[in-house]
Amino acid sequence: MSTILIGVDASERSEDAIAFARQLADATGAQLVIANAYPYSDLPSRAASTAFREALRDESLTLVREMRTRLDGLPEQRSTVKIAANTSPAHALHAMAEAEDAALLVVGSSHTGRARRVLPGSTGERLIHGSPCAVAVVPKDHRTHAEPIRRVGAAYNGTPEARTAVASAAELARVLDAELVVIGVADADAYGTPALMGGPSVASLRVDVDRHVQERLDTLVAELPNDIRTTSKRLTGDPAELLTAYSEHLDLLVMGSRGYGPLQSVLAGGVSGRVLRAAHCPVIIVPRGVETPLGTLVGDATTTTAA
Repeated sequence: MSTILIGVDASERSEDAIAFARQLADATGAQLVIANAYPYSDLPSRAASTAFREALRDESLTLVREMRTRLDGLPEQRSTVKIAANTSPAHALHAMAEAEDAALLVVGSSHTGRARRVLPGSTGERLIHGSPCAVAVVPKDHRTHAEPIRRVGAAYNGTPEARTAVASAAELARVLDAELVVIGVADADAYGTPALMGGPSVASLRVDVDRHVQERLDTLVAELPNDIRTTSKRLTGDPAELLTAYSEHLDLLVMGSRGYGPLQSVLAGGVSGRVLRAAHCPVIIVPRGVETPLGTLVGDATTTTAA
């Protein structure tokens, strides 16, 4: 059985993360692990205090058990709690995700963000970079507006990382019985300015870029399995701004990691990082160097359905 790890604290944003993880668990049959790190270092120190550590531990354990009650109706054996002593919540959650062999790590947005928008907090920002598994960041107030996931978007720019994102989104769309929307952005400005003498005009360059992006989308969509309802959407302009705006029409957006950095880990790039800070729907960033980063998650659902 695959695992979804949910990083929680005492804020309402943790309830947003739990609500989204529950949606995925209901569709995939995944095990949910509610996790919290309490701020204590076990390294030898003059400031070490067994009593203080125990007090923090008890508080953390009470928190995760309380958060577990938000999973009303989920069979008890489908969820567990886990805590760890670590002064860095991000490092603790990375370690727990690795130990649990989690397929997905889910966190809520910053408490300072706007309703129905994603804005990772300081812990969320650190979690995204270097995570050993895919990371989902959930918009503020998702718990009160958790509509069924009917449209799954995947950002595609032709890179291997983007292909991984599309493949992951396609598998999620299948198990969720949702429509897959493959989104490409034609950004002519990224190609520079035409030469002052000779070469294509600005207008013709934009037409060429639009055509190239659409052809790339059409080719990719034709390669996807026929049992997944798939459409494509070409946008023209700044990729981050347009993907953020279009996320209002999606229930989930999947994006790839930056094209460099450690393999099998998440590293948000310029576009994905900007989208994460303002998206209208949950956003999943998948690690690079893994062909099917959500394979165990959707694989469980496929096995369950077949049985």
